[in-house]
Amino acid sequence: MIEVISIFAQFFIFLIFFSFPFTPKTLNKTLNFNNVLDLIDAHAINIIFFLYFCLLLSFFNIDLKFLFNIYFILSFGFIIFNYREFKFRIKTSKLFIFFLFFLVVLSLFFNIAQNLRLESDGHMWLEKALVFFNGDKIQSIRNVPSLPEYPHLGSFLWAFFWKNSIMELEYFGRYFQPYFYILSVFLFAKCISFKNINLKIFFILFFILITYDAFLFAGYQEYLIFTSLLVAARYIYLIDFEKTINSKFIFLVLSILYINCWFKDEGTVYFIIFSTLLVFVSNKSIQSRILFYISIIILLSLQFFLQKYVIGLHGFPHNNLLSLVSLMSDPLLMITKFLKILIGFIISFIKYPLWIIILVCGLLNIFIFKKFQKINKYFTWCLILNFGFIFLIFLSFDNYEWYIKVTLDRLLFQTSGFYSILFFLFLKNLKFLKI
Repeated sequence: MIEVISIFAQFFIFLIFFSFPFTPKTLNKTLNFNNVLDLIDAHAINIIFFLYFCLLLSFFNIDLKFLFNIYFILSFGFIIFNYREFKFRIKTSKLFIFFLFFLVVLSLFFNIAQNLRLESDGHMWLEKALVFFNGDKIQSIRNVPSLPEYPHLGSFLWAFFWKNSIMELEYFGRYFQPYFYILSVFLFAKCISFKNINLKIFFILFFILITYDAFLFAGYQEYLIFTSLLVAARYIYLIDFEKTINSKFIFLVLSILYINCWFKDEGTVYFIIFSTLLVFVSNKSIQSRILFYISIIILLSLQFFLQKYVIGLHGFPHNNLLSLVSLMSDPLLMITKFLKILIGFIISFIKYPLWIIILVCGLLNIFIFKKFQKINKYFTWCLILNFGFIFLIFLSFDNYEWYIKVTLDRLLFQTSGFYSILFFLFLKNLKFLKI
């Protein structure tokens, strides 16, 4: 019974935690929006803030319970101080949507509680989580047996909420992922102005149905990237690429994209591709673009410095790209590899049917509607470069058939949410956005 109560309590802990430090009012004022951003936007951006809070303090050997208590006090005090605004927002919001959010999140919580098994990669990330859980210095990551050079933020979050659960149960550390995932889906649904709440509910549940994979909540990190990219896509969708983009808004999107560098190695590649293209298609001056590119380089350099000289490890574990040079001398092997990777792509698309929707809508936008606005170009080029990166990586593997079998579907899944915007652009071309 105590365990059940703890699960319910964990939901409200998240709710309190991520109410700080921004309100819809402050966000709209800061980003120059006319009340476009509401409570769920503030909740999502507050999570991004919390991720940076955890990232920064993960480099200092600070007691996790102390950090939790400090953040909880700040969050709770913030809610009390802004009580009137929260009260107003709650009263004017559709409480039924919140109740649905509550039910869906709780369902995933209980599902994890009933299926405690960690899958293969989950044990690798758990090794890092135990470093933080046991209060060891971050440099101890160098001593974990499995791929110590992998980024650590996901493991830190795991340890943080595990250590601060009422009963100190391991699986409570994994609850952050489903909470953030479901929140991102509800946030993403705001891209369409549903007049009929039933259609909105249908869209939310359908999107969850085609993107939910219980296997990945068994210790994997893919949902952290999937979710943060889904949040980033929501705000990129709000950008009017035909006008000069607010620099603050670009900074917000870049901040969301950058956090992926600290979840998985490929998150760095996504950050480079998505952020550089975003700056490129923006209508900013050349001077502003240069400053943004310098900022991107600084952020990448900062990650390298912290991992190399603070943690003591840095580098992609499968750096075989030089093998592509020798592959050029064997066209038959290259074609064989290419075809098998392509088949792996098709199988992954079937496993995660969101990809089928994305590709069909993207092609219809180009060839049927002949619509290729800047935003469409942006996501299309991101998709092309993303696929190109995956093909290059898998072509470089000697044991490529094994990697296709065990990693390709997950690698494709974690970026699929980002390209779901192509579906909304398709609806926009149909003049179907206000339903």
